[in-house]
Amino acid sequence: MRPVRLVIEGFSAFRDKVEVDFEGADLFALVGSTGSGKSSLIDAMVFALYGSVPRLDKRLVHPVITQGRVQARVRFDFAVGETAYSAVRVVKRTAKGATTPEARLESGDQVLAGSARELDVEIERLLGLSFAQFTTCVVLPQGEFARLLHDTAAERQDLLVRLLDLGLYRQLGSAARSRASAADEGAQQIAAQLAELGDIAIDELEARRARVAVLEDLCEQLGRAEPRLAALAAQLADAAADAERATDRLRRLDSVAVPAGVAELAGDLVDAVAALDVAAADEMAAGAAVDAARAGAASLTPRHELERSRDLHERRIGLVRMLDKGAAAVEVAGVACAAAAAAMSAATEAHDQATAALEVARSHHRAAHLRSALVAGEPCPVCDQVVVTTPTTRDAGVDAAEVAATDAARAAATARSALEAAGAEEARVVAKLEAVRADLDAVERALEGGPTPEAIDAGIAACDAADAAVVAAEAAHRAARAARTAAERRRADLVARESDAWSAFDATRDAVAVLEPPPAERSDLVAAWDLLTSWAAGARPAEDAAKDAADARRREAEEGRRTVEAELAAACVAAGLVVPPGSSARTVADAARTEAIVEVARFEARIDEVERLVARRAALEEQRVVAALLGRLLRADGFEKWLLDEASSRLLEGATTTLLQLSGGQYSLTLDEKREQFVVVDHHAADERRLARTLSGGETFLASLALALALAEQVAELSAEGAPKLESMFLDEGFGTLDADTLDVVATAIEELGASGRVVGLVSHVRE
Repeated sequence: MRPVRLVIEGFSAFRDKVEVDFEGADLFALVGSTGSGKSSLIDAMVFALYGSVPRLDKRLVHPVITQGRVQARVRFDFAVGETAYSAVRVVKRTAKGATTPEARLESGDQVLAGSARELDVEIERLLGLSFAQFTTCVVLPQGEFARLLHDTAAERQDLLVRLLDLGLYRQLGSAARSRASAADEGAQQIAAQLAELGDIAIDELEARRARVAVLEDLCEQLGRAEPRLAALAAQLADAAADAERATDRLRRLDSVAVPAGVAELAGDLVDAVAALDVAAADEMAAGAAVDAARAGAASLTPRHELERSRDLHERRIGLVRMLDKGAAAVEVAGVACAAAAAAMSAATEAHDQATAALEVARSHHRAAHLRSALVAGEPCPVCDQVVVTTPTTRDAGVDAAEVAATDAARAAATARSALEAAGAEEARVVAKLEAVRADLDAVERALEGGPTPEAIDAGIAACDAADAAVVAAEAAHRAARAARTAAERRRADLVARESDAWSAFDATRDAVAVLEPPPAERSDLVAAWDLLTSWAAGARPAEDAAKDAADARRREAEEGRRTVEAELAAACVAAGLVVPPGSSARTVADAARTEAIVEVARFEARIDEVERLVARRAALEEQRVVAALLGRLLRADGFEKWLLDEASSRLLEGATTTLLQLSGGQYSLTLDEKREQFVVVDHHAADERRLARTLSGGETFLASLALALALAEQVAELSAEGAPKLESMFLDEGFGTLDADTLDVVATAIEELGASGRVVGLVSHVRE
């Protein structure tokens, strides 16, 4: 059933006409404050289908009418499979309560029900669920959300019978039993006809029939022996179980033995504690020595100050040496500068003389000078004629004077450069000498009032000795700390070993806990082991006696079984039946009886008229056997019980898987030994088992939701064709009792259910 549309007017909290469209809504929530009508929408759907509201007595309908209104009208459109339906109910207020003047069920243009009674019958047939079952697995209303969790075994079985459509198998069983009765009646009629036909080869036929009778008696005797053999087998199994339990108890008692090293462990732990105290005291003394060494070093003049004074003394010595070298360099530079000045003066004078000689030569030889200025292709400066060729002759005197003037100019330039270089070098040396003098003055000022070089060396030696003392003290402190750490590690290791030893003791004691050993004193491990081993030695005789008694009962049961089997073997020999080793006498007897019956049928088949009748009787007998077998298998305690058990197991398995997820791995579900009530296993409390009725409100909600989800997901797989398909689920309780983390898990599970093609509706005031 999938909801499509709901139209209500004058119903509960909805005075005016309200229409709710569910088309395409696979997952929806009705959210609002208390009293806003959330649950009333779900009530309206249930009322339209079954004429009742889950929260009211089934016979009361007038409370659904809105106060101040005369009538309430509900129309619910829904689909079952591919077919659409509309259910309409109108409730009218009367002096004594209310009446239902209008109720109908339609599908298209066809009216399927025209009265409230017809509508009730048709809805239950169409959906395959009664009102109680519908509000258990489809609509889970307020106050009844945990109905399936708390239902009796009979109520759960009735629900599963309807969900799985097991009525189909009941019909098949009834038909099979009717067919078996009919076949039996036909065989009896054929026997009467054979009697009327008279004896034909009666001696041989009677011999074969006598063989069948003998085998029938044997099969009956074997059948009567089966309960006795079963009882002996049960007695044998019980005795074997008792012997196994006694053997297990003896094994547990034999496992009680004091591990090696338990006695030495306590002494080692005491020694380790004492060693740790000594190591801690040594570490404290070493720390004090470090503090003293550091204080002594701190009382001396800082090493960096002494080294700075020593560097100043060494710098003064160097500056004095540089001052002596600078004075000599200044003197040398002065001499070089004077020599360069003299050379410059001589070169200048020579250049002046060469220039004068050149002018004299040029004045005597103007023409030669003029020719030298002519250029081919240009006009002559004297005659203004274009010069065709330049003369090649020159005056040798002028050329020599020009060469001499050029050489003198070059020599004068060289001398000037040398003079400039000598002057620059002299200035540089003088400047450097002045800088050295300034540095020396600064160093001497810094050294005024300071320690002498000898005092500086003595102070640095003292610092070195103090630093060495600090290093040695720190090394001793680290060694003491390492010793203390090793002692702590030793003690921790022994404490851990003692804890492991207690764990081993606890494990051994837990192994024999079923035998109720005496309580252990946790302060003394050796005493605890002594007490446990003494108790184990004292408990062994009783368990030996229990095992001997169980072995005696087992031998008695085995002897009884051998006696019965010998009697049955003798009966088989008397009947001429050979039972191969490893085969069942009952199976061999049944096969021989069947073979004898077939032989009789074959003998009778050789007779003309008897052949047809005997063949017909054999066919009817076979039909009766098959039909009777099918009828027995399809009884309520046969195939139906198996299918119900399978459905219950799947329901329980699916609910446990979901509940483990919803409860963070804390809870799973099972049934009590009588399979009457659900039991919750608390994995956070050593797998404690308690009835589901003891759960808190939030825990009950999670368990009920897990069952509802499992019912929707698992049980439908076993449904017969035509069984109700749980296509919708409406939840109206419990979200307010959940914490945020559990609410997220529940929301995820519901979203996945909605995404599987099933309509899921929620009613809650929890907006999240």
